Amino acid sequence: MSSLIIISTTFEKKEDGLKVAERFLDERLVACAQLSAPVTSCYHWQGRVTTATEYILSLKTLSVLYEKVEKRLGEVHPYEVPEIVCSDITRVSSEYLAWVESEVSI
Repeated sequence: MSSLIIISTTFEKKEDGLKVAERFLDERLVACAQLSAPVTSCYHWQGRVTTATEYILSLKTLSVLYEKVEKRLGEVHPYEVPEIVCSDITRVSSEYLAWVESEVSI
């Protein structure tokens, strides 16, 4: 049985995040995508500390689809090394999980 997961990634441009969200919804890889307001990210990149404004894209899908989503993010993401992190959801309402299952293609 597959469980609910949330995959997060970041984008420099809001438009890029929206394009990926729409593409993944069209491809039925995710049931829901949420793009955050801008956040400030601080990280090491190419030997120095970098500060950037980014948008966080949260993708709600099933664990059985993780590899497909990760692969597609690698193909379409504008970053050289995109952040792709996954959170397992330990509790979710049965109604919401059933909705997610009905919206994705396994």
